[in-house]
Amino acid sequence: MNINWQDPSFLLSVIAVLGTLFTYLIHDRKIKAQEKLINDYQLDKIEEEKNRKRQATVRASLIKGNKGHRILRVYNKGQAIAKNVRLIIKDEPDYLYSTNPFPFPVLNEHENIDLDIHLHMGSPDNISFEILWDDESATDNKHSQIVQL
Repeated sequence: MNINWQDPSFLLSVIAVLGTLFTYLIHDRKIKAQEKLINDYQLDKIEEEKNRKRQATVRASLIKGNKGHRILRVYNKGQAIAKNVRLIIKDEPDYLYSTNPFPFPVLNEHENIDLDIHLHMGSPDNISFEILWDDESATDNKHSQIVQL
């Protein structure tokens, strides 16, 4: 078999094969770069989910009762156990509540603790407080909050 380098059909075939090969290599490089980005994203999501499962999220809400009775509900909406839960009320009036159950040793996922608050003339309009807790991810996690009485 004799190759005729002058034959236009042969030259077009060689150019077509080289063009196809070049296009394939560029496309393959782009696909691999996209796959790497997707794999990195998926690994980050998995790591984020692992961290979320190790974290407790402790918050508080106020439930209004009748005639000056309020309940400050401290709850764990995270996916881990909160340990050594502490409630620090800033500028705390002594007469505001009857019993303080804090520090509380363990607050499981979706559990809560209620603190009865008794209002009367001269009670503050709102209270500010900090909630501190430990979980698997860290110690002395802190959330500051203000509730209107």
